[in-house]
Amino acid sequence: MIRITLPLILLSALLPAQTNSMFTISATGTVTSVTNGKGVLLTGTATLTGFGTAQLTSNFTIPTSGGIVASTPIAATAVLVFSTGDVLLGQVVVPAGYFIPQLGQTTSAAASFTIAGGSGEFVNASGSFPNLTVNATITGNGATVLGSGSGTVLTPSAHTVGTPSYSGSFAHFASGAGWDTIITLVNKGTANAQAQVNFYNESGSPATLPLDFPQGGASSTSAPTYSQVLKPGAVLVIDSQGGATTSVGSAQLLSDGNVSGYLIFRYLPTVQEAAVPLQVQNSSTYTLPFDNTGGISTGIALSATSTTSTAVQVLVLNDAGTTIATDTITLPGLGHTSFVLGTRYTSTGNVRGTIQFQAPPGAEIGVIGIRALASGAYTTIPPIGN
Repeated sequence: MIRITLPLILLSALLPAQTNSMFTISATGTVTSVTNGKGVLLTGTATLTGFGTAQLTSNFTIPTSGGIVASTPIAATAVLVFSTGDVLLGQVVVPAGYFIPQLGQTTSAAASFTIAGGSGEFVNASGSFPNLTVNATITGNGATVLGSGSGTVLTPSAHTVGTPSYSGSFAHFASGAGWDTIITLVNKGTANAQAQVNFYNESGSPATLPLDFPQGGASSTSAPTYSQVLKPGAVLVIDSQGGATTSVGSAQLLSDGNVSGYLIFRYLPTVQEAAVPLQVQNSSTYTLPFDNTGGISTGIALSATSTTSTAVQVLVLNDAGTTIATDTITLPGLGHTSFVLGTRYTSTGNVRGTIQFQAPPGAEIGVIGIRALASGAYTTIPPIGN
């Protein structure tokens, strides 16, 4: 009953959007010997009317013999990554009966392309191109493949991306050498929303991280940023385990809707983890209580969420309110630093107290504390905005 009373323009926004499209392929492949055939790694471009041009990756296997009609079909997953960051996934199938060309020969075959979802604009997308024509030419250890065909793309609740704005920051991430960072984002709004996460290293430059997506729908990639459209109530999980070396820094969330979330950094050898909340406060001053008694130690991560160099004033007090250290930490724009409190300020050894960080007028910072026990267990200490 409620839907009947909705304005027509809003009702249409709730319905899937169908686009009649032409799908074209232009790619080259590298041929290698594999079990029961030859493997072809195909890379190139694909154009989808209404959505633009994408980078195409596909991997398939053909029988080794040339000059014969094949008795088995070819099935291959195709991944299309558009310049907007949207990813379309699908499967190309060439049925049995195609001619396997020899060196220098070209074969033409009927095929089909079935859409199997994706990310961003193509979350839960469907559709098919049932009459795709594919031409393939074998050139030594390579192959040239061209294809075209018409079909439909169904994109649920198509989202017109607005201008993403700053929605908060994560003061610390760690990826690699046993460290794993997991970001969970939730669309809390009643409409689709674009969520974008930007990663920055210690110097404030974009940090390219290996990114995996445990929910599926998007291929693993390495990038300094990732964006996706989230339906109301939808959840996005981004996982970065890194390589042999540790990458640390901060991350920022941008959105054109009501998106929030949290970050978890986990040390895989001990399966110990702690959460970093999305910091949305705009306070210029933050205070962290600390306790360095009884073998406990405190770590600090500090980030600049502004694009200009930021001189952060530091004031350390013991639990009686007496000043025991002062300092100035200068961060580059979007930069980050982390340190052990007792190492940087030896006067905090075996005492309780607070450490205060104050940014200059017009600048913003992010802060998180880490409380570590002698056993190796740790948790985070959220900052208190003044």
